[in-house]
Amino acid sequence: MHTPLPPTRTVRRAAALLTCVAVLVTAPIPAMAALRDRRQMLTETNDDRVARELRDVRLNAELSDLARRHSRAMARQGRLFHTRDPERYYLRGIGWSAWGENVGYTTEDARDLERRFMKSRPHRANILTARFDHVAIGAIRRDGKLWVTVFFYDD
Repeated sequence: MHTPLPPTRTVRRAAALLTCVAVLVTAPIPAMAALRDRRQMLTETNDDRVARELRDVRLNAELSDLARRHSRAMARQGRLFHTRDPERYYLRGIGWSAWGENVGYTTEDARDLERRFMKSRPHRANILTARFDHVAIGAIRRDGKLWVTVFFYDD
């Protein structure tokens, strides 16, 4: 015959279980945080374009996975660098004729990084190039920094 647990032990177990659930629900899952940061970067980029009467760029999710790998590599090395040979490694199989890339990091959020990009002539030029109609965005958070790679291209 099964003897029920004393109420105090049951209450402690329930409290521990609820605490675990609360932590899981409120803790940012890295993949979800990356998607949120990518979405915010896309919104900020398109807001800057629309404010200057340019059309939105559309997100390429598959290429964004490659951009995220690049962001992860920058974060691991703790330094910014551009992609090597984008035509060979990133744009194969995509019909394109123009390409641009912004890389950066911030201790804040995508809005802050977009403002920084817009203050930099070459980064701003990529954001506001009218012929670019697609974008790939890779974002990763590491050690309190948001690392971002943005590929712009025309299709």
